[in-house]
Amino acid sequence: MSNVMELDFSRGGSVARAGSSAWLLILTWPLWSFFSAGPELGPVLWVVAGIGIFATCWISMVRRMFGPGSMTPRPWALIGLLGSVLALLPVLGAPWAYVSFVFVVTALATAADGLAFGVGLAATIAVEVGALLAFGEPIGQIWWVPLIIVVQAVAVQSMKHMGGLLHRLNIAREEVAQLAIDNERLRFARDLHDTLGHTLSSITIRSQLAARLVRSDPERAACEMGDVERAARQALDEVRQAVAGYRAPSLSEELEKASRSLGLAGIRLEVTPAEKPIPAETEVVLAWVVREGATNVLRHGAGARRCWVRLWVDGIEIRDDGNGKAGDPAGSGRRPAGSQGDRAEVGQGLETGHELGLTQGLGTGHKLGAGHDAGAGHPLRTGPGPAGRGPGTGLQGLAERVASAGGRLEVGAPPEGGYRLRVWIPGTEAP
Repeated sequence: MSNVMELDFSRGGSVARAGSSAWLLILTWPLWSFFSAGPELGPVLWVVAGIGIFATCWISMVRRMFGPGSMTPRPWALIGLLGSVLALLPVLGAPWAYVSFVFVVTALATAADGLAFGVGLAATIAVEVGALLAFGEPIGQIWWVPLIIVVQAVAVQSMKHMGGLLHRLNIAREEVAQLAIDNERLRFARDLHDTLGHTLSSITIRSQLAARLVRSDPERAACEMGDVERAARQALDEVRQAVAGYRAPSLSEELEKASRSLGLAGIRLEVTPAEKPIPAETEVVLAWVVREGATNVLRHGAGARRCWVRLWVDGIEIRDDGNGKAGDPAGSGRRPAGSQGDRAEVGQGLETGHELGLTQGLGTGHKLGAGHDAGAGHPLRTGPGPAGRGPGTGLQGLAERVASAGGRLEVGAPPEGGYRLRVWIPGTEAP
């Protein structure tokens, strides 16, 4: 991508326009021959006017050929150039016939394709050869003219094709740059949500607790408000770190934060560690899962008293014993314990359920549906549930993170009740 980004097509177009305009210097030969013969005033004025029209039309065509937008010359430029060539032919004689076909072939190549260009090329050969014979040139000295005209036609067609390729490549470069910007905006928005969601939820719970304790236990209320201040400062630091650059979370830190936040809400956290060390790349993904899972329990785990986190080398499961009824806002996707669980998968679609459009890829904004493969765009699906309820923004962002790692995510209500979030990465069996 960097090589494409570094190309300066505008500079290349300017050089091409300047080089093509320099072809006007070959008009020196017929003009020198004409003025050397000491012409009268009338023919001189005719030649000066004709050359002025010719040069103006040629420069206009060159600017269109190597400029942005359509390469087709303006009608007045094409008509003016061809008309001036024919008008100057009787006055400037054989030297003009020898050089004018270069400009005529180029003009025809930019204005026509296929059969129309072939007919124009044949007409050019006929006029040029006929004019040279009429001026007394021996046929043995002009046999190469048709050949040169054909070679010129092939060269101009190649230049025209290359100009079109450069124009399309320039458009593609701009699109790639815009897609990179859009993708970075999506990444930053996801990181900002995942970074602040858990901290702000903790601030909300601590503030509510302090409000209840302000009369009965002012000392503890003050302590809680101190924790709120520290959490707010932490949120500010995290935002600054996110703005300064990407900051990967630590799994141990996220488990510790989750334990404190859940403890404030009266929810006991139990962690079952992995039997082997977790790879660093996988640990980052699992840390995001812990953050989002704990936030989900705090926001939507109505009635929850216990939360279990089980870790594998390449997977994690977060489960609570809530009933999901109280405070279940639209978008949480929760249902009563024991009901058939919702399920969100990354990399494998389900046969049932309604689809949630998951925006992925370089900011293209397409909604992915069923039938997408892992790594090509992954559908996020939920099973039948209450009207208007589905995974929230946090689960969408988490699904995107897991998908980028080539993993798989499931959320739903297990048979034993509560709510469960599972994630595992390829290369290991599903937990």
